[in-house]
Amino acid sequence: MRLWLWALLPALLIAGCNEKDPQLAQNSLLYCTPSSPSSFNPQLVISTETLDATAHQLYDRLLTLDPLSQQPRPALATDWQRSDDGLRYRFRLQPDVAFHHTPWFSPSRPFNAQDVVFSFTRLADKQHPYHLVSGGRYPFFSAISWAQLVKQVHIVNEHEVEFVLNHANADFLHYLASDYAVILSAEYGAQLLAAGTPQLLDQQPVGTGPFLLNLYRPDEFIRYHRHPNYWQTGDGLQHLVLDITPKSSKRLAKMLSGECDAMANPAASQLEVIQKHPDIALSAAAGSNVAVLALNTQKPPFNDHRVRNAIRLALNKNDILQAVYFGRASLAESLLPATFWQQAILAHPSSFISSDINPAINPTISPATSSPLMPTKSGAGRAQPAPFTDSEREQQLTEAKNLLAQAGLSGGFKMTLLMPAGARAYNPDGLKTGQLLQQQLAPLGIKLTLRALDEQVLRNSLLAGQQDAVLTGWSADIPSPDNILRNLLSCRAIGAGTNASRWCNPAFEVELNLALTEPDQLRRHAYYQAAQYLAELDVALIPLVHSRRHLAYRYSIAGLQLLPYGGINFQLAEKE
Repeated sequence: MRLWLWALLPALLIAGCNEKDPQLAQNSLLYCTPSSPSSFNPQLVISTETLDATAHQLYDRLLTLDPLSQQPRPALATDWQRSDDGLRYRFRLQPDVAFHHTPWFSPSRPFNAQDVVFSFTRLADKQHPYHLVSGGRYPFFSAISWAQLVKQVHIVNEHEVEFVLNHANADFLHYLASDYAVILSAEYGAQLLAAGTPQLLDQQPVGTGPFLLNLYRPDEFIRYHRHPNYWQTGDGLQHLVLDITPKSSKRLAKMLSGECDAMANPAASQLEVIQKHPDIALSAAAGSNVAVLALNTQKPPFNDHRVRNAIRLALNKNDILQAVYFGRASLAESLLPATFWQQAILAHPSSFISSDINPAINPTISPATSSPLMPTKSGAGRAQPAPFTDSEREQQLTEAKNLLAQAGLSGGFKMTLLMPAGARAYNPDGLKTGQLLQQQLAPLGIKLTLRALDEQVLRNSLLAGQQDAVLTGWSADIPSPDNILRNLLSCRAIGAGTNASRWCNPAFEVELNLALTEPDQLRRHAYYQAAQYLAELDVALIPLVHSRRHLAYRYSIAGLQLLPYGGINFQLAEKE
């Protein structure tokens, strides 16, 4: 008899459940997660933990990503047509898709074209009644310049909708398949507007997804029930509880004692314990992410390229890899992880090998055969270099000291390093990483003060732009290099709070924009290669590590989907 069902779930107020009903145990799953969602609307967030809790549980999108090819495939849209000039996309919609019926909303009609227009015009139309609700910030859509990209979204008929673009964009369909492109209910929005409570749209969610919200207690738990009229097949789980337990040690204790069925983001130090447990499986996926050190390029002394380069030279990434990730990750020699565009490479290997391809995208190509645009040892060219020898480290420190002396800082300086208080998919322990950086920069006379901040406080600090430096990163939302490069380094991303280094280079923007308008993938590679070179040349960011995503779960559970570009999906999960 499962301990969590008889002991924990009653404590989590699973009101109305019969504690001794074995059918309840079979149809329920308890997932231990580190933090509360910052919203119930993925359009407003960039937090992986929030996407875990909301994106695939409450909502559907027009498109989804094929798990193998990572190409868009039908979801709420059954099919689509693209105009020859790439400026118009017309989508035909699924009929008879029901929205959630909840205590706060009773839908009178199924999903239709009105809901698509409502969901997407909110993002860009400043006259839309919901544009400024809940802060009016849409980080993902702001970073991809949605307002400049989409000229109009209009209804063709009840089951057809058309997007009109201002310019062609090779990633447009991927945007619609991202975790952020959820479909909201226009009817629910109108009801809340009439009641004078529009903010509830993002707090008391209504979607078409496989689960509906039953009860939420901040910092304690979220309880979902199965959407009884869900349009897709699969009986699946009837109850899903997200237990919010910030400390990974407590999450592990619950996992080992049977109080959790699955556990998000186990710490690297816990993986060996989990692997030895006879009842617990551990899945690991190559993370499409990067952890970085971002120095504020708009603030002295970090606005001096020589200072940024000195700090880069003084870092020992391999020590971070071993001490923080326990060796279960990859050193980041570029911002782009090696997993990007692998399916395309496999489909056309000869084409890729014959061109100047970034080895970070295609790790089979050695630095010696790469383009002269590619940086060398410290740059974007090596997938997994050997650790530096002692003599090489000494040589790098000497070079770093010389650079600081040239910048008039031979005596060193003080700086504050910000970091997230909790684990992130790209960095399981920001504080430990910061402590290592303290040690590594001390020989240069640089004294680090560490400040761990909660997510929202950290986000506000980055928006204010007064920080010296921050440990941050990015988990890719779609399988496109543009997603990481644009969100971390574009000029527009400064205003969205995702460009923590506040680096802005028009030439870099030109390369990214050319890549997006180029339909040929080989040519797109070349543009991204040039963009990366510009960023590295100026030490716009210091990439540290590409992490892996881990999920621990009981062997009795099947169908859990740890998504490579986003959160987790429980739609097909079941207990055997």
